[in-house]
Amino acid sequence: MHMYKETKKRTLVKAVMWRLIAIMNSFTILALGIADGNLENALLMNASGIVVYFLFERAANQVEWGKEEL
Repeated sequence: MHMYKETKKRTLVKAVMWRLIAIMNSFTILALGIADGNLENALLMNASGIVVYFLFERAANQVEWGKEEL
C-alpha cells in the first residue's frame, strides 16, 4: 500500500469538481420532478448525493495527478 498526500491544487480541483457534480445532481432531481414535496426532494438529493460522492471519490482515487508519495 502506497502512502501519499494530496497537493493543494489537487484538493482545490477535487472540491470544485465535486461542487459542480453536486449541483448537477440537485438540478437533475428537481428538474425531473421525481418527488412532490420539499422534504422528499431534500431526502432524495441527500441520498443520491451520498452515492454520487462515493463514486466520485473512487474515481478520483484512480487519478495519480496531484499525489505526492510520502
